[in-house]
Amino acid sequence: MYASVLRRSGPTEPLHHQRVAIPLPGPDEVLIQVYAASLDRVDNYIRQGTHGMAVTTPQTLGRDMAGVVTAVGANVRGFRAGAEVLALGSAAHAQYALAPYWHTLPKPPRWSFAEAAALPTAGRTAFDAIANITGLRSGERVLVVAASGAVGSFALQLGVHLGAEVYATAGQDWKRRTACSLGARAALNHYSADLVDEIRAAAGGGEMDVVIDPIGGELWERLLSVLAPGGRIVTCGVTAGARGSLHLGRLMTKGWHIHGIGRPGREEIAAHLRGCLDLMVAADQRPIVDRTFPLAEATAAHRYLEESNFFGRVVLTGAEESSPAP
Repeated sequence: MYASVLRRSGPTEPLHHQRVAIPLPGPDEVLIQVYAASLDRVDNYIRQGTHGMAVTTPQTLGRDMAGVVTAVGANVRGFRAGAEVLALGSAAHAQYALAPYWHTLPKPPRWSFAEAAALPTAGRTAFDAIANITGLRSGERVLVVAASGAVGSFALQLGVHLGAEVYATAGQDWKRRTACSLGARAALNHYSADLVDEIRAAAGGGEMDVVIDPIGGELWERLLSVLAPGGRIVTCGVTAGARGSLHLGRLMTKGWHIHGIGRPGREEIAAHLRGCLDLMVAADQRPIVDRTFPLAEATAAHRYLEESNFFGRVVLTGAEESSPAP
């Protein structure tokens, strides 16, 4: 089969489209013929060797995939060859990849494979932040930072479906327009020096009950300025930096609830995957796919992601070259 292989990390290092052996499923795994696999910021960081993402190479990147089951391990129940699925696995940027059966779900019939591949990591993260950690309720105000990103686009859609007043930020005009078309009451520029005032004005002078922040960095402290007393903020990414400051006196008097997204175990992740999928289907919503690239053009897809000129997910699709079924 063909895979997109990282031979060494570095800011300008390309990925190599090359033949590798088709993996064999272990007792608890399913082997999936990958029709689509989404690209994550973490994949960027691993290829670049930044954000502490040093890995042993050579390595095939990717975790989120959708495709057709071709083989199952001895302990797997509920899946058989020919089933259309989405999954959170490993080495997904290839024509075949493995996933544990507990992180594998049937693909909704109305979803494309690209849409299904967009869900696992970002969708389950947004669901955990919105539904579990903050317990967002109908009528509450929620600010989704970087609503055009992978987690942000899901958090925006889920917040709208739950009946919250959703406010968004994005760095470009067209992204802000898109956020509003998806149900945001207002979308602000998170690069604006007057962001705090603009958020308050958009909310009629009010503050946010919930903030979902996948950016971090110096913006984090400004987000606290619009968080209502007793409000909840979840950090689920540090694309703008891992350092922020906190005035403990303000924390004490405001009674804020500050959360990290955490590293849940396999059962929790499985529940988040199922929860997000069920909520999206119930709302007749679909993951947002900005653009697809052939597997052979994975390096170009990485460059595109680095430009941050997208809304939703960037997805790799099966390579043109055929590979034999195992």
